Amino acid sequence: MSESGLKDRITDSLDRPMRAIGLSGRDLIPVLSGFGCNVVAVFQSRACSQCTRKSCVSLIAFGSACSYQIGGALSVFGSAGHPGLFLPYIFVLGLVGALHTKVWNRAQDRLDVQTYQSLSYLQKPTMRAVSWRLRTVIKQFLLQAMPIFIVICLVAAGLQLTGLMSWLSAAARPLLQLLHLPSEAASGIIFSIIRKDGLLMLNQGEGELLQSMQAGQIFLLVYLASTFTACLVTLWTVRKEMGGSFAAALAGKQMITSLVSSVVIMLVAIYV
Repeated sequence: MSESGLKDRITDSLDRPMRAIGLSGRDLIPVLSGFGCNVVAVFQSRACSQCTRKSCVSLIAFGSACSYQIGGALSVFGSAGHPGLFLPYIFVLGLVGALHTKVWNRAQDRLDVQTYQSLSYLQKPTMRAVSWRLRTVIKQFLLQAMPIFIVICLVAAGLQLTGLMSWLSAAARPLLQLLHLPSEAASGIIFSIIRKDGLLMLNQGEGELLQSMQAGQIFLLVYLASTFTACLVTLWTVRKEMGGSFAAALAGKQMITSLVSSVVIMLVAIYV
């Protein structure tokens, strides 16, 4: 997309809608990259302006479903016999993510985000340019993102072996009961905080738990597990890039938005 000029054409045309939530068209590229990997997207947010980078990272953490999260959600919905829930799930994720960014970054709305002249062009990309871009992305993933993934996997294994995972699951059960969700799903919530494909824990027992739940409950469970906080890999990267206080604030704000929106989804599922 970069070599053909298509990326510039898209960002130029979507600049005005993105400003409605305090971002510019250029900030759309890291957000879209987040659907592949949130960690790489956070690194790419370096290209954002100083005025909008925090808002962009906030939207990435909440609304950009990474490939692990998408795969896990598709698997859970499929095991539950409700694959059609995936598209509404992505829509709600994007909608609430936009509202989340708008609400928590209102101060940045008053900042004068620098406009840019449209220089969009289209051309046929060359194999040399595409291969160079591909090598750069792969190198970035292998040397920056992959080591963090490995460390997080070791941490998850340690929590499981020491029994701390069982304690954390027990601590999450009151929240699930408040949202009218089965307490047996707590482990899926905890593992999804560590890694977004932790959603796959909900498939244990050949999906017996999922098949006993209603469609609204399944939707709410996957949404809550996906949005309660960014995964530890993403938060670690945000801490390295923007500081520990911002990472902690990001996680706290996302938890609040996730819980409030989950209550709204629960009420809709009950009364509609």
